[in-house]
Amino acid sequence: MRRDELLTRIATTLRNDVAHEVGDDYAKTQTYMATVILNKLAAELRAEQTLRAAREADEQTMHEALAMATEGLTLPTALEQAIVDARQGRDDTSQSRLVEQLYAHRDALGEARFTELLGVVRKQLKARLERELEVAR
Repeated sequence: MRRDELLTRIATTLRNDVAHEVGDDYAKTQTYMATVILNKLAAELRAEQTLRAAREADEQTMHEALAMATEGLTLPTALEQAIVDARQGRDDTSQSRLVEQLYAHRDALGEARFTELLGVVRKQLKARLERELEVAR
């Protein structure tokens, strides 16, 4: 049985079999609240794989766009390494470092190039955030 199915079954059992047997109003309310929380967790678990796949696709698109935008450019070494690390690491830490390096080399990039590169990264991060917030609602 998948984890999300297990949580859903527990929530259903609490709601249908346990909550109405609880005599104390406060405890009964807490039992119903537990069902809400368990159902919410189950929904998040169901969405996890979809979110992961979407994130990977967005990251791939971001890295392709960054490669196109920086093709033929001489970038500061630290920024170039941050781009490579973000492509290889594909985690929050390497993406944060990439954003930090973009800001650190803003003057060297020039405002237009900086805005373009930061826009590529922001687009991916914004899409990810919107998807994750939708699940959280």
